[in-house]
Amino acid sequence: MSFRKRNTPIPSNWTPPTSSPRLSAQTKAPECPQQSKFLRPSTLLPTYLAHSTGTASLDKLLMHGGQPLGTSLLVIEDAATDFASVIARCYASQGVANSDVVVAVGAGARWGVELPATVEWNKADRTARTASSQQSDRGREANDLKIAWRYRNAVSSVAHSQDSEDASYCRTWNITTRLLPPPVLQYIEPTSYSSIISQLSNIVASSNPQKIIRVVLPNFLSPTAYNPATSFAPSELLKFLMSLRALLRAYQSQLSVLITISSGLFDEPGSGNSVLLPWIENVVDGVIKIIPTPPPGTGDGDNANKYQGFIDVLKVPIVSERGGMFVRKMDYAFKVGRSGLKIEKWGIPVIIDEKADENKKDELEF
Repeated sequence: MSFRKRNTPIPSNWTPPTSSPRLSAQTKAPECPQQSKFLRPSTLLPTYLAHSTGTASLDKLLMHGGQPLGTSLLVIEDAATDFASVIARCYASQGVANSDVVVAVGAGARWGVELPATVEWNKADRTARTASSQQSDRGREANDLKIAWRYRNAVSSVAHSQDSEDASYCRTWNITTRLLPPPVLQYIEPTSYSSIISQLSNIVASSNPQKIIRVVLPNFLSPTAYNPATSFAPSELLKFLMSLRALLRAYQSQLSVLITISSGLFDEPGSGNSVLLPWIENVVDGVIKIIPTPPPGTGDGDNANKYQGFIDVLKVPIVSERGGMFVRKMDYAFKVGRSGLKIEKWGIPVIIDEKADENKKDELEF
């Protein structure tokens, strides 16, 4: 067994290598957008990045804290209402606020002009909020212990920074106002499915790799924008959806798609289109359904008019594709106000008979 002397001095003319010999000059890491305040790791699968849909309650409903990049989301709605347009416009406005590339397919320039603006607090509102927060802080400080003051200040600063990050990640909208000046979007006329895929490919290829690209297809397959004679052909429709899915997988860290569709397009008797909607649901990554039926209240006006319908979750992006069963029906209700669409947990209210409780108490008393 031989031993090697290790105390050999380092030569004076030795210089450290500038690059590792294992890495080739032609080997480059895949380019992806830098993680910023507009992107977050998925709360369910942290290896995926997610961005906000522009609706905070919808971000929570998708279980990822937003929509994962490289996925598509389908919003199905009855033909009698148009609540899905609120989700689509907030989705596009969030992209404009984040300086993303927003592409609208089958929507004219008028659709982009009607995008909602963010809520702007005036000076009086800010002053009132500041005064109320200072008053609450004084009351909280009076009840706090006189120890660990440095820790308390650190916690308050972290909470303040977290609130500012949440406000930047998902904006608060006022759907009664409009973005001024009108945003610059990229529009694609749906003359054919092949032209849509070709133009989308050119937009993605020519865009900055650090830019997020949001593609919105509002009122997909609407006869006012799509040719009914060719758009409902099953072979062409499925080919388009599979091409769109392949484009999402090719640009998984840069591209996302939102589609809104009316279920009334597939209800015509004898048209043979009733089988197309389940096929579309199978191809896309996430599916939610808007049911504009007011949930039954307890009889009083507040509970009866509080919500405007249900939202069912039929598919969750990435999770459902891997076999996760997260179908939730009649569990969530929504309402639309000035700030947009808000989704809340819903359950059948419990009716308590106070007179029966009083009678039981009287019977128990001796």
